[in-house]
Amino acid sequence: MLNFGFKQKGGKFVYRIFLLDNQFELTVTVSGLNNIETKLTDCATGDLYTLHLVETAAGTFVGEVREAYENSLNLIAAHCCNETYFIYPQSNRIADLIKEKYSDIPEFLWEKLPYCGVFRNQKSQKWYGIIMQIDRSKLDKNRRGEIECLNIKLSPEEVLELQKENGFYPAYHMNKKSWITVVLDETLKDATIMELIEKSYNFSAGKKKNKKG
Repeated sequence: MLNFGFKQKGGKFVYRIFLLDNQFELTVTVSGLNNIETKLTDCATGDLYTLHLVETAAGTFVGEVREAYENSLNLIAAHCCNETYFIYPQSNRIADLIKEKYSDIPEFLWEKLPYCGVFRNQKSQKWYGIIMQIDRSKLDKNRRGEIECLNIKLSPEEVLELQKENGFYPAYHMNKKSWITVVLDETLKDATIMELIEKSYNFSAGKKKNKKG
């Protein structure tokens, strides 16, 4: 954002640009992950201009203002924003690595669970990973706090062995014999998690048929 032209003021980042031959000044203020404010000021009068935000407002001039406004925001998004699906850094890194390796993006299937993303093998349509947001107490009764975790499918033997190590828990809301929950709180390295995801992905491919002849 700083390289693009934003100026940092305390905990806020502010960007200003003039539109339509200096007729308007657009100010974009970012003060949090989902807290973005825009103001369009008429340079001649100093008044706040809002017609471009009114869907029913029509006319050539309003259309030009709206187009310049939207083009500026799209340019900022293209240079300063990364697509994220989840809340915590490791969850998004894992999602990016899955997309890079398998070309899969999370599917958000439940309206009441907006941060629960399913990764599906496109050939078999079977799930091989689920990232979800839960309270840590669901995994450890002695701990509290919001976390994100990953469910993956492994062999029953490996599921039992991994539960002895830090960062692994009996599967939350899945078959505990063949699934395991991995906490995405930086306890485990991304590479380690991706190795396990590869195993889960292979399980999702199903059994290979023996060729005769």
